[in-house]
Amino acid sequence: MDGIGRESEVARLAAAHAAGTRRVTESLDGALTRAEAAQAGFNCFAALDGARARAAAADMDARIAAGQTPGPLTGVPVSVKDILDCAGLPTRWGSLLFAAAQPAASDVAAVSRLRAAGAIIIGKTTTTEFAHSPLGSSPINGLTLNPFAPGLTCGGSSSGAGTSVALGVTPVSLATDAGCSSRLPAAATGTYGFKPTLGLVPHERVPDAFGSFIHLGLIARSVADIAATLPVIAGPSPADPWSLRAPPLAPAAASLEGARVLLWMRAGNARVSREVEAATRAAAYALERLGAEVVEEDYALAAPDPIWSTLQQTNWALRFASTSADDFARLSPALRAGIEAARGFSALDLMRAQVARAQLFRGVQVKFAQYDFILTPCLSAPLVAADFDLSEPLVIDGEAVGPLRAEWTSALSLFDLSGHPALAVPVGLGENGGPLGVQLVGRWNADMALLSAAARLAAEMPPPVCPAAGLSI
Repeated sequence: MDGIGRESEVARLAAAHAAGTRRVTESLDGALTRAEAAQAGFNCFAALDGARARAAAADMDARIAAGQTPGPLTGVPVSVKDILDCAGLPTRWGSLLFAAAQPAASDVAAVSRLRAAGAIIIGKTTTTEFAHSPLGSSPINGLTLNPFAPGLTCGGSSSGAGTSVALGVTPVSLATDAGCSSRLPAAATGTYGFKPTLGLVPHERVPDAFGSFIHLGLIARSVADIAATLPVIAGPSPADPWSLRAPPLAPAAASLEGARVLLWMRAGNARVSREVEAATRAAAYALERLGAEVVEEDYALAAPDPIWSTLQQTNWALRFASTSADDFARLSPALRAGIEAARGFSALDLMRAQVARAQLFRGVQVKFAQYDFILTPCLSAPLVAADFDLSEPLVIDGEAVGPLRAEWTSALSLFDLSGHPALAVPVGLGENGGPLGVQLVGRWNADMALLSAAARLAAEMPPPVCPAAGLSI
């Protein structure tokens, strides 16, 4: 980890457990106590798994006492988004359609790898229904609150992951990101949200393996905690073709001195708020203080949202093609609207979107021939209300600019389509009390170099302190 990991709470906690200076049961009791408090106050868990977690902790303490070292994440409490299978827990997808789901028979690869490294899964975090929404509620779990400002959204779709990590329940949470789903909740909760290079962390159960742009990522309290956890879950899986060429994680660069950073203030969206622009420029100045050269250019590639919407809504339409009318009516209104839109697409529409996605990738690659990193705002405007109506336009500095998805998160969706690694970095609080974040993006497979650069930026711009946390692991 070339120094990034020296500040890792994950690494320190695992080392203390392995050395026997702290009992795993003590750490798990603390995490579960915090989880129960966080659930009561902020509704960030779809399910807690206290009995099994405590049993696993007791077993791990016994193994350590017998001279065994379970792995690099020994006894570290971790949570998992409720669209990923964890053996023994139901996967409900935030949906009433899965209210009676049976416990999963097996783990997805990333969860299996976490367990093998010694991590202990304490529960499943809330998600928007089928991970479709950038806001923080679902039909089955209700509204997850923002720990900085409960009247503002906590972001989606990995809603509970961002909130629970901000509250200090666990140092890291396993999430997903197909359009903004780890970076948006991180930006909304003052945490760090990482989307690795596509395929670096396998997603072996996605239906369309070859056309997938779903990334498994991490939300954490620090860049160092991401750097400590990523090597555990990274690596090929025979069921995910994107993962098969993922190289071993390369050592991280130690300095930003001489690095070239491209600043895109917009990415196909109409405008960015004055407040967000100021925060993004502050991050650019911080990178310059660290020795980087920052060059601002106008974004000249295609707008990501029409491409993303065609591909994603087609996936939704396929998933629910045989759903009964009664069950379809139980889905979230925004999800139903996306499915209905996709039913009007033709095969040519789908093929055009696939070609446009390839063109976006190549356009970003051209920029990475000139630059080491790309800097963007995470969101084009400060956090919207928790009950924002997705049928209403986003308003920026008094001007209605268009649909929330297209105008608010375009810089995030762009890099899901292109597959490049991207990290949300908190950079302060907005006037409405909600966190603000920027996005730093790296070259394909340069994940550790990106984390190294982001760690230096984070040291220059410490994250805001969550007023509701007051918790220590």
